[in-house]
Amino acid sequence: MSNAKSMISCVKMTTCSRNFAMSILRRLPRVLPIFVFAVVLAFGAAGPAAADELDDAKASGVVGETFRGYIAPVGDPTPEVSALVDRINSGRRAQFEDIAARNDITVDQVEILTGQRVLERAAAGTYIMDETGSWKQK
Repeated sequence: MSNAKSMISCVKMTTCSRNFAMSILRRLPRVLPIFVFAVVLAFGAAGPAAADELDDAKASGVVGETFRGYIAPVGDPTPEVSALVDRINSGRRAQFEDIAARNDITVDQVEILTGQRVLERAAAGTYIMDETGSWKQK
């Protein structure tokens, strides 16, 4: 009986995911420029010095990119790493909110679209967090 419930739950989730993806695809011509803009902002939201600091942190494996367009510490962060993560994510969140408001879409949609792009473009060796919360090295 529990297998049947699991299958129904999975079908419902797949349908929801498919519906969500289709709603984004229908809006793709309008959302694509936003999407590209969000990716650019995600990498440089806090300025060139922070971008260099972020690149160094990603290269050393202390932070990684998440599927929602934010960064997160890989393992136990030092206070400096925590401050970097907070600073970068705060800048990204503000940009995502601005993009969502200007384009009549949700922040959630901007996060997901940006997250997909950031993960696709992440350099080899970068840690990426999938939807299950697991870290993998690209």
